[in-house]
Order: sequence, then C-alpha cells, then structure tokens
Amino acid sequence: MIYRQKIILLLFMLLAAFPGQAEASVFSDALAKARAAMQSAFQLSFLHKLPVIFYKDSFDKMFAHANSSIESMNLKYGDRTITRNEFQDDKATHIKKSAELALHIKSLIGSAHLAYGITMVVGLLKEAIDGSFLNPGGSRSKEDIYADHVGARAVFGQKKFDTSLEKHLGSFVKPQAASDSASTPASADSGGQIPETPQVSPFASGQKLSIGNNNAEARQKLLKSYYEAVERGDSVQMKAIAVQLQAQP
Repeated sequence: MIYRQKIILLLFMLLAAFPGQAEASVFSDALAKARAAMQSAFQLSFLHKLPVIFYKDSFDKMFAHANSSIESMNLKYGDRTITRNEFQDDKATHIKKSAELALHIKSLIGSAHLAYGITMVVGLLKEAIDGSFLNPGGSRSKEDIYADHVGARAVFGQKKFDTSLEKHLGSFVKPQAASDSASTPASADSGGQIPETPQVSPFASGQKLSIGNNNAEARQKLLKSYYEAVERGDSVQMKAIAVQLQAQP
C-alpha cells in the first residue's frame, strides 16, 4: 500500500514538474504544420506534376476548355455581361482545380461518373474542414460546392460543363455595386450631376484593410492571399490573414 502511494506521489511530482508551456508550444507547432500540409493538399497544387497516360487527348481538350471558359468568359447574366473581371477569383480556382482533379481521375480509371463522384467527395471534405479548428481562416460555402460541381462536370464533355456553368453563374459573379443615383440628390453646384465618390482599394500600398464594409471582393482577395501563403508555407502570413478573415462580419 505504502509502495503504491509512493509511486502515485512520484508520478504527480513528475507531472507537476513537466513544462506545460513547452508542451503547448510543441502541440501548437505540430498543429500549425498539419494545417499547412492539409491546406496545401486541398489546394491540389500538385496536380500539374501528374502525368496523363490514358485518354490524354480527352484530358487536354477538356482541361483547355475549362480554363478558357473561365479566363475568356463572356456570358450573359440578366442584363449584365459577365467577363473574368466580374467573376470571383476563389470560385474560378475551385472550378479549374475541380476540373483538373476530375479529369485526372477519369484518365486513370476511365469512368466519368466515378471520377465526378470522387471529386465531389474531396470538395465536400474540404468544406467540412473549412471553418473548423483545422482551418480557422476558412468558411463553409454552398457556392464553393457549386463551383466544385461545375468543374467536375468537365468529365462529361463541353456541353454539360457549359450548361452547368451557365446554370450556377449567379452564384459566382461579384456583387454589383449599388447605384448612388437613386439615393443621393444632385448638388446645385454640380450642375445637376452627381459627383462620383472615388473608390479606394483596400489593398492599396500603405493602407490597412478595411474590414467593416462587408466587401465580398476584399474577402475573395484575402482568401486567395491565404491560399498562396499556404503554398509558400508562410505560417506568419497565414495567421495574419486568418485574423483578418475572422474579424469580418
């Protein structure tokens, strides 16, 4: 009995003497590395290094079409003509990477339906992780799933890809700036014309990002910067951008 009490007392002393702060630091560093590795994997930056052995002609044709459909976009959406400048950068990346992944899978297994299904599983897993402790700088979005779906449809050919892109186009365009003409009265000194308010970029040199304006475009640029920092392995930049993302309403 006395021997057991001595053992328990010794274990308690060892636990009390263990540097808890050092343990927390080691765990934090390991978690940060795991997050960076996971994010790098989910960015699919390794895909361009994979060789295409089977169905190469089909792969090249649809991969080129998916990319050109985004980068050379000229589609009608209501009374707007949507070009690449009006398309969200994050959604463009989702579509192109999803198409690339699906086409690679199809080139290996030959089944378009199975390639589509696997690609969507990867997309759903990424969205499940976004916003969790594994990726606190991310956020879940059904529009991201739509973008993954559009990209994965590349395995079924140009027609189905184009149809899907046009169907979900409204989820990918940047919000249209509200017109001030309906709410701002014309000044007498301006000859009946409404003076234009200069738009200052939140990423202009020497300026800090303005968070309180609910600017969707600014958030997309932040996400793009975060993904680039992940690929570089720049944990300091990742943490800084994550703080800005979390501060947004």
